[in-house]
Amino acid sequence: MLRQKVIGTALVDIGSSQRLDLYAKEMREMDPSILYIMPSSSWLRAARQSNQPFMFGTFDDLAIRTLQMHKKAFLSLSEQERTLFFQQILEQEQARDNRSPKEKAKALSDTYGQLKRLGVSTDSITHPLEACKPIFKSYEKLTKEQQVLDPENRMLYAAELLKQQSTASNWHVIVDGFYDFSPLQFVLLEALLQADIKVTVYLPHFESLDIVTETLDDLKKMGFNTDRFKIQPTSPKTNRVSLIKATTTREQWTGVVQAMADQTDEVGILHAPDEKENWMRVAKEAGVPITLPITKKMGQTSIYMIVDFILKPLHTKEEEVELASLLLHIFGVRGTAYAKAMHQLQRSGTTGLEKVEESRQRIGQFDRNSYEGIVDYLHRLETVLDELAIAEWLDRQIKEMTQAGAIQDLLIEEKALQQLMDLLRTKRESFSQNQIGQFKVSASFIHDLVRANLDQKDLLREQGFRNGVPSLYWQNAAQFTGKTLFIPSMGAEQFPGTYRLSGYVQETDIYLYDIPYGKPTHLHFRKKQAAYFRQLFFVAEELVFSYVEGVDPNHPLLPTVFLDGQSIESSWSFENRMRKKMAHTRKEYIEMIAYWKGKKKSVQDLPADISAMEHSLHRLETGEEAISNEMEQRLKQQPTVAITALESYARCPIRFSLERLLQVSEPDAQDEGVSFLLIGHLVHTLIEWLYQELEIVGQPFSSLSEQKKQQVPQLIEQKIDESWLLIEEENPHISKLELNLLKQQWVNRLLEWWEAERKLFWDNESLGAMSIHSLEQSLTYELLSKSGEPIRLTGKIDRVDMIDSEFVIYDYKTGLSTLKMEEVRAGLKLQLPLYSYILKQTLDLRNDHAHEALGASYISLRAPSQRSNNGIWHEREIGKPSRFLVSSRCQNKEPEIGTESFLKKYELEERIQTLWQGMNSSFPVKPLDCRDSCPYGPICRVTDDQKEAAAEI
Repeated sequence: MLRQKVIGTALVDIGSSQRLDLYAKEMREMDPSILYIMPSSSWLRAARQSNQPFMFGTFDDLAIRTLQMHKKAFLSLSEQERTLFFQQILEQEQARDNRSPKEKAKALSDTYGQLKRLGVSTDSITHPLEACKPIFKSYEKLTKEQQVLDPENRMLYAAELLKQQSTASNWHVIVDGFYDFSPLQFVLLEALLQADIKVTVYLPHFESLDIVTETLDDLKKMGFNTDRFKIQPTSPKTNRVSLIKATTTREQWTGVVQAMADQTDEVGILHAPDEKENWMRVAKEAGVPITLPITKKMGQTSIYMIVDFILKPLHTKEEEVELASLLLHIFGVRGTAYAKAMHQLQRSGTTGLEKVEESRQRIGQFDRNSYEGIVDYLHRLETVLDELAIAEWLDRQIKEMTQAGAIQDLLIEEKALQQLMDLLRTKRESFSQNQIGQFKVSASFIHDLVRANLDQKDLLREQGFRNGVPSLYWQNAAQFTGKTLFIPSMGAEQFPGTYRLSGYVQETDIYLYDIPYGKPTHLHFRKKQAAYFRQLFFVAEELVFSYVEGVDPNHPLLPTVFLDGQSIESSWSFENRMRKKMAHTRKEYIEMIAYWKGKKKSVQDLPADISAMEHSLHRLETGEEAISNEMEQRLKQQPTVAITALESYARCPIRFSLERLLQVSEPDAQDEGVSFLLIGHLVHTLIEWLYQELEIVGQPFSSLSEQKKQQVPQLIEQKIDESWLLIEEENPHISKLELNLLKQQWVNRLLEWWEAERKLFWDNESLGAMSIHSLEQSLTYELLSKSGEPIRLTGKIDRVDMIDSEFVIYDYKTGLSTLKMEEVRAGLKLQLPLYSYILKQTLDLRNDHAHEALGASYISLRAPSQRSNNGIWHEREIGKPSRFLVSSRCQNKEPEIGTESFLKKYELEERIQTLWQGMNSSFPVKPLDCRDSCPYGPICRVTDDQKEAAAEI
């Protein structure tokens, strides 16, 4: 009678105490060595808690046990370490490829591992993977010489030993809970069969399943006895199935945790491994106890980061600062001492702390450029870590610390250091036993070795709750013993999901090789997923499936095909959650208040902190910023105000208050160029000097001789040469070359300006009788505020031109300047309209007859010929008949410019009164001109809505 048999099992009997007791009895009576193999670590953990006297493990453990029984010494190599070996081979052979050796090594290692898991020998590899054979043979030669075995070759070698001769005839191998086996696992099962070792395979067979039928056929074809295999009569437990859609991933997980909040002792959750973090996060937020322990990845610890810095060169100042900060943290430097050390580091390059500086020096001196034996490299890394004496510092801090959270963090770092040192010692000792220890490697190789073994390793922070909500994967779903099981992320794209082979191997490749059992096709994968899905109906009374349909109602995502025909019971969405009567958490309570307040609904009995937040939000929204009565009265005692100050207040009241009242200077910044103020002063001074030097002020334009016109460029260059000395004195930080280039730029601009002046004025026959009336003319005007208080406006006009009783005013600008009438009404551009009005009033009074304003315009040194929307003109002076060559595209046609009617049309008196009143009483955050370049941006509380409102002006 065959000693290898297959038996059907109900789900509840997998790894059950009754079954384990049965084999414990067999062990006592017949004295076999029992090896109990199960499909996942969760199953094994539960089985080991039975304390039965036999070995629980995986197929890999079976292979290791076989090699030990045959007294075969070997060095174990993980999949990640195999990649490093391929990298070493590629570097030694100087392989050329578009990818780096690291990238290609990973692809080749994955390809090799996949082929071995299929049971394919290197000699049998054919096109299209034939090009990989030389590298694979080099790897196999290397591992054979060094007596190193990776997981796949370990199983293949174990199978080969079993087929040759068995020294394990008293073994009884029990395989429990698998739906299928990989080709490599089939190889090991076949070897057990050929060695005539007793094997019992339990396949779940609570009902007819395609994947189990396929596996059973393979085992029967191999030679296993299947006479006792039959369906174990089991009735489905599930009496209620729900399908819920969610708008987003967050709403799905929130819905899950809230649905189970009141029944945590009867529920469980089944999720994919990559959704573990989502589950733990929402459970913690909702206060739901779970069985999963809270861990921290080794790669997130300070100790691990220190090793990073030791093994990789420091290229930037930022990395130096990061290393210093890390060492300060490890050595317990906190608070003010930490701030002082970092400040000193920025100023002098040293923290001033002896221990930290010694450690920085040791790390900096570590030779990362040499190629040397792997054992020597590991020893040097151990040595430098010992010299840093981190363990002693951590121990001292743990003894001195009083805060529980801080102590826990230090204990985590202590565990990380211990595991790191254990790894380095273990690898050094194992490598030193063979020739691998003499491999010449780089610091990068050691870095990758440490990362492969430790980066994703979990360090325990807190144990999970014994009676918390269990977290299950598809492989161990049958372990669930509660009533209600939640299964999120059951969208069509998530389940059954996609299946792909590793490395360069494609599904079409597997048909090129003789893979007699367990061929991993897409059909095989789909059958396995169908079995996983079907088992759920035999483990829980209620199943709650959910999936994310998205927020686009016209293109909703669909649930898995396994749920076709299942009606959707409800929807988890933000809107639905906000409309509930009760909140599950305080965070949700705050969200609900914000939701209803956002809909302008009244919410009664707000908590104090929420009320304070609402008040702050209201203040932000309104932007109001009043001042004290005392300050208001003091400001009103200064009735004189510059028109430019009114514009500044209109642009941004809060900036005006910072600059003019509080006199907050702009943040210090590195000088990168010549100040615009200096350039502006130079230009205005030069223009005033030039026209006085030409003695043309008050003289008709036609009276300027051609000789004098020809002299102007030379005069401009001479004057800039003289004035530029001041620029150079004020800007010693700027190179001579840069200053000369800037100087030439402004010489060119002023020469271009003079050409435009000639065209518009001095060579313009239509304006031959006109003259420059005045330069830099000061103006004063008084009006009454709404409360009857006098307001004295002051200003200065750069230039006034007159012909008979008509005048035009000009304002020189070093940058580009335009003017819109909306800006005039808003108070952003007041100079030209108010100067025109005040000058007309002054001239009328002084000369005892009426004067007329023909226009008011900016003259930009960037575009000096421009005559369109950079000014305001009488309508008869626009287009073809214009004596001033104003373009017909000019939109600012105002026949009443300079008159009281103009002021009334644009409500300027009211605007001035409003601005003046505001300058004395309120400085709201309501900018009409808000720019990202504002130097006060970092301390300003302007909102995006306020910026958008300003942009619409």
